[in-house]
Amino acid sequence: MRHARALLIVALFSLALAAFAQEAPQASLKGKFLVADPGMPDARFAGTVIFMIAHSGEGALGLVVNRPRARRPVADVMRAFGLAPREGQGADAELELHWGGPVEGDRVLLLHSDEFKVSSTVAVAPGVALTMPKDALDAIAERRGPKHLLLAIGYAGWAPGQLERELEMKGWAVIGAGADLLFDADAAAR
Repeated sequence: MRHARALLIVALFSLALAAFAQEAPQASLKGKFLVADPGMPDARFAGTVIFMIAHSGEGALGLVVNRPRARRPVADVMRAFGLAPREGQGADAELELHWGGPVEGDRVLLLHSDEFKVSSTVAVAPGVALTMPKDALDAIAERRGPKHLLLAIGYAGWAPGQLERELEMKGWAVIGAGADLLFDADAAAR
């Protein structure tokens, strides 16, 4: 009798573990690329490649990395952030501004190679970090900034469970990303 009861408990425990494993949340997509399916119904994301910055049960955030919009002198970008460039600082260097996504179109995010660090720098993935642009523009203007960077206006964001539903509906392909593909390829090649 004890042996049968022990077997029953083990069987129930195994079933509970199997159910838990099926309900476990999907692994984080942080540091990966989302590539829009050719049939993407949302025209804003048609043909886009998104680098994922955050993904958890609380939602997801990424930057569109293949939609450059304009080139601007670093000095002009500094002024837009309320920074006063010194005489000649950043006048000869330009930054390429990207459309990062439809959320908060007035927010600017600086994604860059991880050899550059200041107090607001946060690691995102191997070789990739995120920094508040205002904290990095002076260094960028003086050519002491990150070796590689992507300055994005706006971002792509998903509420809890929204991205998972879009993935189930095959709206996105998930592809491993690396700093080399993110920064070394031109925007169109991404």
